[in-house]
Parts: sequence; C-alpha cells; structure tokens
Amino acid sequence: MNKPQRKGLSGLTRYVVVPLLILAVGIRIGMYIERARRPPEQPQAHREAAPAPAAAAPREAAASQPAAQPTCEISASFQNNIYPSLLLSFGAAYPEYARCLSVGLRNLPRSGSLQLRIDSNLFIRPLELGFEAPGDSAILTPELPWNFDLLRRTSQMGPQTFVATLLADGRVAAEATVVCTVHSVNEAVSRIFVQSTGQWQDTSVCFAAFVNEDHPWINTLLQDAIAAGTIRGFNGYQSGPQGAIFQAQAIWDTLAARGLSYVNVATDSGTSPLVSTQYVRFLDQSIHDQGANCVDASVLFCSILRRIGLRPVLLFRPGHCFVAFYDSPDASHLVAFEPTMLGQAQFPAAAAEGAKELQATLPFIGTSQYSLVDIALCRQQGVNPISFEAPDRG
Repeated sequence: MNKPQRKGLSGLTRYVVVPLLILAVGIRIGMYIERARRPPEQPQAHREAAPAPAAAAPREAAASQPAAQPTCEISASFQNNIYPSLLLSFGAAYPEYARCLSVGLRNLPRSGSLQLRIDSNLFIRPLELGFEAPGDSAILTPELPWNFDLLRRTSQMGPQTFVATLLADGRVAAEATVVCTVHSVNEAVSRIFVQSTGQWQDTSVCFAAFVNEDHPWINTLLQDAIAAGTIRGFNGYQSGPQGAIFQAQAIWDTLAARGLSYVNVATDSGTSPLVSTQYVRFLDQSIHDQGANCVDASVLFCSILRRIGLRPVLLFRPGHCFVAFYDSPDASHLVAFEPTMLGQAQFPAAAAEGAKELQATLPFIGTSQYSLVDIALCRQQGVNPISFEAPDRG
C-alpha cells in the first residue's frame, strides 16, 4: 500500500472548515443576485437654502402628499432552488446555512412596531420576527423554522410557496410571494459556483451526511459476516492494521454474497447553473435496489466501516468517487479500494486498484474537483447523518 504524505491529509481547515464557510457564501448568491436586480433608491430632493415667501405654498403642498406605501420582496438562494440535503447537513449545527430566504422591505413607517411573518408548509410554524429598521428600508435573512422531518422525506422535486408579510402595528402593510423548487433529499450538493470569483467551490463535505453509521441494517450485515465463518467478530483497530484490512474484506465478501453490485447510473437535476448536484442513494435504498454507483457504494462502505470502529474517508476526483480507511488509529496510512469492482472481483484486486487510484488522486487534493472527506472530521464539525426513513414499498 502507498503511504501518502501527512501534509496533504491533515488540513482540517482546508477540507472541512473552509468548505463550510464557502457554503455560507454560496447560500447568499441568490440573495445578492436578487438585490442587484432592484432599481436604486431615488435620492431625496435637495432642500432650498433660503426659499422666498412665494415658494411656501408649493412646499406645503409637497409636504401634504401621502407617504409612499411599504413594499415587500422575497427571494431564495440559488435562483429560488432549495436543497434539503444542505439544510439537513448543516441546518442544526450551523443555523446560518439554513437562512435561504431574503426579504427586502422599503418605505417602512418611521414609527410604530414592525414585524415580518413568513408562511410555508415546510415550516413547523410560521416565522414571526419583530425588528427595528435604522431607515426606511431593510433586508432581512432570518433563521427559519424548517420542518426537518418533512425535508427528510422529500423524495421528489416540486414547487413550494413562501409568503412574506410585513405587519405595521399589527396590520398588514405589504405582502410578497415566491415559488421555489424544492429538490429531493437525495440530491447532494457537490459544488457551488461563486459569481464574485468566477470559480466553482468544492462542497463535497455534504456527502458525509449520506454516511449513516447508525443505520440498524448494518447489524444484520455484520451478523451475516460472522455467520459465514470468515471472521469471528469486528473490533476496529484492536487487532492491528492487518486485522482492520481483514474486517474490511469480510464486509466486501458479505455484500457481494448478498448480490449487491455496481451500476453505472448517476443523475442530477441540473435546474440551477450555480449548483452542481448528484443523486445519492441512502444505505437501505442501495440494499433494496441491489445496485450502487461509485458514490452510493462508497457511502455504503463508509457507513459500515465507521460502525465497526474504523476511520473511513471519501475520495473524489473528476467523474469518480472511491473509498479508503486508515489502517491504524494514528491516521498515518490509508488503505483504498475500488467500490465499482464489488460483485466482479475479490477484495485484494479491488484494493490493488484502489492503491493506484489513491496514488493518482492524493497529489491533487484541494484542487478543482479533487477532495478528501474525512467522516470523523465532518462529524466533529457538526455534519451528521441524514436519518432516512424508507418509503412504504408495498
């Protein structure tokens, strides 16, 4: 096995913290676009320095004109596209990433109480936010009361309406509506285009949310592996590097015996030019379908490896994903294997191919479309598994 340079793998800031901050920038892209489309505010008329008495009548007439009516505009990030996988990945630990809606208010009353209300079927309750504006306009991006359980069960892309209402002293002063496209929870956001730099930013840490080491099905698989007689038990790193590799091989053999194999299918919605996504099966979806593409299989293996106490990583290069794990607790050496060979080759052959992939990928980690996602580090940063509930299949 090849021994990677420690410098390329220990960048917590590069691979986890920076992508999380990038998400915050990306989420506001749509907001900035919407603001740029708004016409500039009209400057106030300059007052005359020493008006003549004859000008008094026109001034009084102007002063008597009614104030402009308040207005309200609402828009959502990513050109009004909402991705549940982003909200579920980071929404609980980092509420700022769930602030997908921007509300622009103008001609606000100079006195009285102001309140913003936003209604949506995707909220557990309507948002009600009292606020003070320093002038006659304001742009609000509030924390939103998402119904995370409903987002988790969003299996198909569809429209969703958000209604923003401005209340002045308890009375409706202005209202606006936006219809957003809510994507399937299976769509993982892999890259975000930042218009200010003209560059794509990597957000592959989102895939860590599809790794679910807590899924109860894993117990069944581990019991099958022990029952097959190829391994007595799973104990993580207690049996040393060779023991860790032997446990990974037992998992490979058990999945192959269950008939799971590689399928060359990868889809995305392609509805926003600012976001690149890929459809990712949850663990039980791959098992039910008896097939997985490179990302599905890598997520599946990471889930099981993490469950038995090993430290797995997802590795991405242009057009492909594969999986690796550290063979000791000191995280000094990675063992990679090619998941697309599942059902077609034995584990040693998949590991040999994985070693080649690893050697070709590690030097480019951190460059465009090359990334390493350490699941343990992602968990430390608050990227937790998306708890998936399989639909009733009849």
